[in-house]
Amino acid sequence: MFAKPSEQARECLLYADHCAAKAGLQTDPKLRQVYLDMQQRWLSLAHSYEFSDRLKSLSTAEEKNKETRA
Repeated sequence: MFAKPSEQARECLLYADHCAAKAGLQTDPKLRQVYLDMQQRWLSLAHSYEFSDRLKSLSTAEEKNKETRA
């Protein structure tokens, strides 16, 4: 029903993957946690973009339905 993630969401997911990889390479637990926290922030931003994209899609579909019914 929904289109693939937007370029912004895909970019955020890519950064999240990079952070996860960096976290996996760390021997310092504090630094590992910094990267894991950063990963979560990128994932949260990606989800925000995805939610916004879904709302736009639903809004567009609703407008088309209104035009069809009129």
